[in-house]
Amino acid sequence: FHSHHSSDNLLATCHFTNSRKQDHHRREKMTVEEDIKKEGADGGEVAFAVAEPLTSGFTGVAFKESKDQTVGIAFRQELPDHPVTISKNTGLFANTDLKVGMEVESINGTVVDGLTRLKAISFIKEAEGKVTVVGKAVKGGAVAVIFKESKDQRCGIAFKQDVSTDPVTVSHVGEDGDFAKTGLKVGMQVISINNVPVEGGLKQAIALLMDAEGKVVVVGAPTATKKPKPGARTGAPPPPGVPAGGQWGRNTYRGDQTQTLMCIGCLCCGLPGLLFGLCPQDSRDAYRVGNRIYDASGKRIGTYPQENFYPGRIGTCPGGKVTPAPSYQINRA
Repeated sequence: FHSHHSSDNLLATCHFTNSRKQDHHRREKMTVEEDIKKEGADGGEVAFAVAEPLTSGFTGVAFKESKDQTVGIAFRQELPDHPVTISKNTGLFANTDLKVGMEVESINGTVVDGLTRLKAISFIKEAEGKVTVVGKAVKGGAVAVIFKESKDQRCGIAFKQDVSTDPVTVSHVGEDGDFAKTGLKVGMQVISINNVPVEGGLKQAIALLMDAEGKVVVVGAPTATKKPKPGARTGAPPPPGVPAGGQWGRNTYRGDQTQTLMCIGCLCCGLPGLLFGLCPQDSRDAYRVGNRIYDASGKRIGTYPQENFYPGRIGTCPGGKVTPAPSYQINRA
């Protein structure tokens, strides 16, 4: 296979000039990091320029006919100070360079770093006409792009999953394989393959890679190795019927309290009151094992990272038992 990089990636250009003026027009479109001049055999100058375009990430462009039009993209943010990432991409951006698992770098030129998920969503909802979203690999992760000439060709990479509740990770990257120089490394979690979230385990990941032909994009992220936060009851037993070895935390969702606020917001502010639905106010105790999230009764409520999960924030009562969810909350899958 041959590794292919997006035109937005770092470019290296080498050109010969007899005068720097002849090269001025092209160079003014670049951000030159290094310029080494050597004397050529013909007495001219040999200029080596390492340049990058103004946009160095993966770009997706969509057109909204109105502010009310949905674009089929969703974001997630584990904690307020964590980056905003793409958790769903099935609409207008599906056929662009944006992929599930990428960090959102900017929206219509506004840098998203340091902003909340709700703020990023508002940029999309309030936009009309051309909408440009730029994504990049999360810190410690990678966006690997290769090309498969046929389905039968090997890629020089292997995945593993110790137990069904663990995430799928990279177990081997061949030195001479297609992924060798893509930044994807052993131990990284496989978030998506060709924009399809890897939620079905090892078999799904292998099938997605083997069935792919042409351009293949694998989004990787560092495997979470979080230490228990103070007050986190990691020793508490799991919900009924749920495997042990996970962690208790909190899950926010759209329940009765959120719907009540939406109704009040609509009565007071009109349609903008629906924005309360973008920031769920209901929360419940949750138990995460691998990518799967369960409520206190053992019912599966979603998959991480599509569902929010905040570790170490569970409510407990004497004896270490999990506090039942308040009566006004309704568990919804």
